[in-house]
Amino acid sequence: MRKGFPLLIIVVLLTSCLKQEDFPNRPDIEYVGFFPNLNATSKADSVGFVRFNFTDGDGDLGLDDSDNQGQFAMGEPYEFNLFVRYFERQNGNFVQVIPPGEINVRFKRLKSETGNGSIQGSMDVRTYLSSASPFDTVRFEMYIVDRALNHSDTLVTEDLIFDF
Repeated sequence: MRKGFPLLIIVVLLTSCLKQEDFPNRPDIEYVGFFPNLNATSKADSVGFVRFNFTDGDGDLGLDDSDNQGQFAMGEPYEFNLFVRYFERQNGNFVQVIPPGEINVRFKRLKSETGNGSIQGSMDVRTYLSSASPFDTVRFEMYIVDRALNHSDTLVTEDLIFDF
């Protein structure tokens, strides 16, 4: 994560309920909901987290520290495996806001405990707002990419309204 980024930083909490099931090899995500931080008092605080469920049939989600060459190297398109876009409602329309720092996430390799390779679980992605923005309504879009570069569908949160 880059130092001066006040907008959106993600803390990924992984809870992998790993069961032996037959899932497609392409990762799949399903939006569960947004859970607000009831203690947030300003835009500098985490405003909450986005939760989604995931599955992957061949279990190749996540990156190890050693996955740092080629397309996974720093500065390359797949340095990260969880991609986040941040939008603000400006004058009635949602506009993507590009923060000054990185908002994508590189989460650790997930392992199947069943031995068949398929994995499923849930992720919580901590969210922040642009501290300089005068707008109070935002939404987030997210998708994940596995090590074979298969992309999940993109989840879209509901409109989130904050009054600080």
